Amino acid sequence: MPEELKSYSTVRLNANQEHPTCEGIPPHTDVPRTVVSYGITDVGQVRDHNEDSYSLLNLVGKSLYIVADGMGGHDAGEVASKIAVETVNKVVRSGNGKGNNNSKLLEEAVLQANIDVREEGMFRESDMGTTLSAVLVADGVAFVANVGDSRVYWIENGSITQVTTDHSLVAKLVTAGKLTREEARYHPRANLLYRTIGSAQTLKIDIFRVLLKKGGTLLLCSDGLWGEVADEDICRVCAEERDATAAAMRLVRMANENGGKDNITVVIAKIG
Repeated sequence: MPEELKSYSTVRLNANQEHPTCEGIPPHTDVPRTVVSYGITDVGQVRDHNEDSYSLLNLVGKSLYIVADGMGGHDAGEVASKIAVETVNKVVRSGNGKGNNNSKLLEEAVLQANIDVREEGMFRESDMGTTLSAVLVADGVAFVANVGDSRVYWIENGSITQVTTDHSLVAKLVTAGKLTREEARYHPRANLLYRTIGSAQTLKIDIFRVLLKKGGTLLLCSDGLWGEVADEDICRVCAEERDATAAAMRLVRMANENGGKDNITVVIAKIG
C-alpha cells in the first residue's frame, strides 16, 4: 500500500507552453476555477527504503506541487530530496504576495534548494543529490521548473504532453535520433543524469509555462512511474479516472505490477 497520501482543493487556474520569461499574458476568457490535487508515494517492489519526496502546498491565490527523487545511497538521497522540497516550499511561501514574478520566484527557490543540498552534502561528506520538478499555479497558469528526470505532464482531450525535458544521457541520445523513446526506457544507463540538484555550484534550471484548461490534468512523477508505465497508459488512466485520488493510486498500482523497480511518486492536479 502507498506510504503517504495528501490532498487538497484550491481555486483558480489556465496551458500552452510559452517562453518562461514571458510573465504577462492577456486575461483568459475561460479561466478554470478549481483544482483538486492528490499526491502519493510508494517504496516499490525492489527498494528497501524510499528516497522520493513530494509536497502539495496551498497558498493565497496559488498552489505549489513538487516531486523530488533523491540519490546518494541509503539516507543521503532521502535527505537530499526532503531538503529540496522543504526549501522550495519555504522560499515560495515567503515570496508569495510580494509582487514577485512567478517564474523568477520559482527559479530562485530551486537555486536555493541547490545551495542547501550542496551544503548538507559537504557537511556529511556525501555526494547526495536529487531531481526536482516543481509547478507553481497562479491565475490559470502553471509555471514549471525542472532539474533531472522527474517529469511534469499535461494531459488534455485524450493526449499527453511531456512538459519537462529529462536531463539524462539517454534523453540526449533520443534527441539525436540514436535511440527511440521505448529503447531509452530500458537502456542500462537510463539512470545516468547530467544535471541534478546538489551536483554543481552553478545550476541551470529549465522553466516552462502551461496555460491550464478546464478538464485537463497536471501530473508530476518520479521515474518510478514513467519508467514502468508508458505515457499512453498514464494518459488513459487520467482520462478514465475523474477522481485524482483514484487515478494516482491506480498508477502506483500499475507501476508495481510492472515491476516496481524504483520508488514511485505521483502528484495529480485535476483542473475544473
